[in-house]
Amino acid sequence: MSKVIIRIFLVCIITVAHVAIAQAQDASSIQNLQNVNVDELSDQQVQKFIDQMEASGYSEQQLEVLARARGMSSAQMSKLRQRIAKLQSGSSGGGSKEISRGRTSTIDYNRQANDENRSSTFDPFASIFPLDTLKDDSELKIFGLSFFKNQNLTFEPSLSIATPKGYQIGAGDQIIIDVWGASEQTYQLEVSPEGSIIIPSLGPIYLNGLSMERAESRILSKLKAIYSTLGDNTHAQVSLGQTRTINVNVIGEVDRPGTYQMSSFGTAFNALYFAGGPNNKGSLRDIQVFRGGQKVATLDAYSFLIYGEGQNIMLQDQDVLLVKPYLNRISIDGEVKRPAIYEIKAEESLSKLLEFSGGFTDRAYQASISLRRNLGNRKTVQTISPDDFAGFKLQGGDYIEIGAIQDQFIGRVRIEGAVNHPGEFELKEGMMLSDLIAVSDGFRADVFLPRAIVIRQNDDLTLSNLAFSPQEVLNGTFDLALKSEDLIRVQSLFDMKENYTVSIQGEVLIPGNYPFAKGMTVENLIYLANGFKETAAKSFVEVARRVTEDMGDGSNASEIFNFPIDQNLSLNATGSQFELKPFDLVVIRKSPFYEKQSIIEIEGEVQYPGKYALQTKNERISDVLKRAGGLTAFAYAKGASLIRRTEYYVSEDEGDEAAKIRREELTSLLERDTLIDKSQQAFKAQESIGIRLVEILENPGSGFDLILKEGDVISVPRELQTVRIRGEVLYPSTVRFDKSNSFNQFISKAGGFADNAKRNKSYVVYANGSAERTRSFLWFRDYPKVEPGAEVIIPRRPAKRKLSPGEIISITTGIGTLALIINNLTR
Repeated sequence: MSKVIIRIFLVCIITVAHVAIAQAQDASSIQNLQNVNVDELSDQQVQKFIDQMEASGYSEQQLEVLARARGMSSAQMSKLRQRIAKLQSGSSGGGSKEISRGRTSTIDYNRQANDENRSSTFDPFASIFPLDTLKDDSELKIFGLSFFKNQNLTFEPSLSIATPKGYQIGAGDQIIIDVWGASEQTYQLEVSPEGSIIIPSLGPIYLNGLSMERAESRILSKLKAIYSTLGDNTHAQVSLGQTRTINVNVIGEVDRPGTYQMSSFGTAFNALYFAGGPNNKGSLRDIQVFRGGQKVATLDAYSFLIYGEGQNIMLQDQDVLLVKPYLNRISIDGEVKRPAIYEIKAEESLSKLLEFSGGFTDRAYQASISLRRNLGNRKTVQTISPDDFAGFKLQGGDYIEIGAIQDQFIGRVRIEGAVNHPGEFELKEGMMLSDLIAVSDGFRADVFLPRAIVIRQNDDLTLSNLAFSPQEVLNGTFDLALKSEDLIRVQSLFDMKENYTVSIQGEVLIPGNYPFAKGMTVENLIYLANGFKETAAKSFVEVARRVTEDMGDGSNASEIFNFPIDQNLSLNATGSQFELKPFDLVVIRKSPFYEKQSIIEIEGEVQYPGKYALQTKNERISDVLKRAGGLTAFAYAKGASLIRRTEYYVSEDEGDEAAKIRREELTSLLERDTLIDKSQQAFKAQESIGIRLVEILENPGSGFDLILKEGDVISVPRELQTVRIRGEVLYPSTVRFDKSNSFNQFISKAGGFADNAKRNKSYVVYANGSAERTRSFLWFRDYPKVEPGAEVIIPRRPAKRKLSPGEIISITTGIGTLALIINNLTR
C-alpha cells in the first residue's frame, strides 16, 4: 500500500482541533460529531470528506485530536476508515464521486480559493454533519435549517437579469457604452480602483458610488463633447457588463463563519447559504447586516421561508452578516401540517405558531390544546382553549402536541351482506330496522330468510347480538328501533352452505370441476365438458356419489351408478334423466380397444430407412428390418444400436407444463429414494441400448431380438474403421483400426498408459452402445477385445491420501494394544 493511501486511510479517523482553529472559531459554532452515524453517510459524502481532507493541509495528529475533541467514537472512526478504504480501492457501489451544486461561475471558484487560504475557519467535517442535529424526544427538526444545507439547491445570484434598482457602481465593474447612428462606437471600460472610467479623447469620469441612472446621465453629458450630434441623429446607451467581486464577512452562529467572495449582485441569503446557514444555535429571525460599522438591516428568514416575502438586501463589499443566537424555540408536533421546532419572538402568540406550522390538519382535535412548559426544576401542563390562542404568550422550551380526533362515529348505522345497497347510513331520529332496509334498497333474492343479526355497541362499548328474521320484517310482524353504531349483518343463501360443484374426469375434452346447478343431468355435464373424446369407451358411464349419514351402515366409501352408452356415445333413457347431486364424480372410461399408432424409425444402412408403424404389440427388430428390405452391403451390423426414450421424454402431445410437472415429480422421487447423486442428475430424454444385430438376423425371435416400443430408433452405421482412445493415456486420440492389434497395442498408439492410469479398470464401449471391462485374476489382466468404432477408456487412479501424524499414532497405538491383549490371552 502506497504512502498516499496510508495517509488517506489514517486521515479517515480524524478530525482535529488545531490551536489556530480553536482560537479563530467559537466553540459553540463547531459541530458535535458524537451523533454522526457513518453507516448513514452516502459515498458522495465520504468522497467529499476525502477531498476536503487532502485540501486541508492538516497533519494527521491535528486531525485525530479534532475528531476526539468533537466526540467521534472509536467505533465510528473505524467504520469511516473502512468506508474510505473501499472508495480508494474502487469496491464501493456508491455511484458518482461527488455531487456538484451546479455552480460554474467565478463565485464558486473564488469561494474555494478563499476557503483554502482561510485555515482558521476551514471545517473538513462539514460534509458529514447531519442536516438538523438538534432534535428533541419527538425527533422534530428545527424549521428552516435544512433549507440552507440542501445541496440540490443553489443561491447563486443570476447575472443575466437587468441591473437592480439602486445598484451602486464600484471599482471592478465593467461599463459598456454603445454609440450608434451618425457615429458608431462601443466602449468596454472597467471602473478603476479610484472609481473612474477613462474614455479616449475625453478623460476620466468619476462613477464610484453612483447608481446606474446617475452614472448614465453623467456619461451621456460627457459624450456630447466628442459626439456633437448626440441626441439628434446619434444615440448612446450605457449598461453594466461584468460585475465586480465583493468580500462579505459572515460571523456568529453559522456552520462555517468566515469571509466569502461573491458577485456584487449577491444578497444576504446568498452569503448565508455559502456559510452553511445558521447552526443549531443560530437564529433565523435575527440576522443583522452591518455596513461601515453601522447596522443597516435586520432580516427575518421566516418571512421568506413561510410567506415568500420580506427583505433580502443586496450586499456591498466588506459588509458583515451577523447571525445571533436563537430567541425562543417552541416544539409543535402531531396533527399540524408542518410539525417542527419553531423560533418565536417575544410578542408572538400561539396563533402565530399555528400559522407557522401551516395550521391544523383535518383530523386535529381543536377544542383545546395542552402545552408542556418548564417550571423551575419541574414541568407543568397548561390547557388553552381556542378563544385564548391569540393572546397566549409562549416561552422557550414549550412543547405542544396536537392530538387527533377519536376514530368513532355518532349517528351512524351500517348494513352489510345480502342487500342491494350495503354500506353506512345516517341514523335519523326514530329510524327503524325496516327504514334502514328500505334505504339499502331491500333484500337481495338470495337472502337467508330465517335469521339475521344486529350487532349493537352497548354504553360500556361492549358488543351484543340481537337476532331477527328477515322474513318477519318483510311480513311486517317484526321491527326494531336502531341505535348509533348498529351493524346489521344479513347472510346470503350461498354463504350458508358449501360451494357446490360436480366433477367429470376421463375421456372428455375438458375434464374438471363445474358449478352444481339444480336439475343437472349427466348429459348436461358431458355437454359442458365439450363432449366425448374418440378414446371414450362405448360401454358405460360411471357416477360416484358421496356417502351421507342416512346412506348405508358406514362401510361404503361412495355410491356407484353405471349407465350404458350406445354406439353414438349417447346415454339411455335412464342415464339421460339421472339428476346429479353436489360433489358427484362422473367418470368416462377409456376404450380398451383404442390404440394410437406406435411409430418407430430405422436409420442408416438399410434398404428403405424411415419411419414405420408397428403392426402388432409384440413386433420385434427382425420383423421391422425385414419390412425395411434388410441391410445394405455397406452396413456394419456389429455397430448397430437401439435408441429408446426414457421416462424424461416429453411427447408433443404433453406440452411444456406437463413435462415440467412430471420432471419435478421424478426428481422428488429420485431424491427421496437417493437413487442418484443430486450433483449428477441429468434428464436424458433418450438412451442407447446395445443390441447384437448379427445374432438377431441369424436367429429371429431369439432373446436378442427385442420387442419394439413407441419412439424407438434402430441405427445401423456404415462400416467403421477407427478406434477412439480416451482417459489416462499420454496422447488421447483416434487411431486406425487394425484387427491384428491387441488392446495394449492400441494403447501404445496413444502414447501408452499415463502414470496415474488405473489399468485394471480399463473398459471398451462398442459402437452398438454395449461395454466390456478388463478382468483381473491375481497379476493377470484380460483386456476386452477392441472392434471398429469402439472407444477405449482408461480411468484415473484415485489419489492416495497420506496419513497424518495423529492417524499414524492412533493406528500404532491400536496395534500395540491388540498385541498386548493377544499376549495376555496366550499366557
